[in-house]
Amino acid sequence: MLVGISLATGAYTSCSFRSGPPRPDDPPPYVNPFGSSLTVRDVSGVETRSFAFGESVRLDFEIVNLTDQRQSVQFSDAQDHDFVIVNGGTSQVRWKWSQNMAFTPATSELMFEPNASKTFTLYWPGTLADGTQLPPGTYQARGALVFDGFRANPLAPNAMGSELESFTVR
Repeated sequence: MLVGISLATGAYTSCSFRSGPPRPDDPPPYVNPFGSSLTVRDVSGVETRSFAFGESVRLDFEIVNLTDQRQSVQFSDAQDHDFVIVNGGTSQVRWKWSQNMAFTPATSELMFEPNASKTFTLYWPGTLADGTQLPPGTYQARGALVFDGFRANPLAPNAMGSELESFTVR
């Protein structure tokens, strides 16, 4: 369940940004104008890396426009972000926020003011798609805007996705 989204509003003129690796026709130098981070917290908002079995996890994904120009990011459908949990040190996805969800097929767009950020917050009860609880162990979490190739490989390197952040369930 998505609980909080922080978004800027207003009238915009936009410049387009295509996520993904540089293409041969990109003007030099190719610079990705975004940076991102993920913070793992308990439900009271305290940053932590250790959770008791059955305890909920709060994930705060922040994406930042690192430029002094407005940036626009387009998406092929209404899904603009996602969260993923993998087994620690592997690429084995244990849980994905968007799994089994349907999104409106119309294109969508996020606008970023110069040097501004957007934060997506998820309170996750630790329940996997099959209804069981995430067992004790070491895991890693990532938040991302849905960049080109994300659906095929949610762990692909891209500034639109955070680094993997480790946490344990005990």
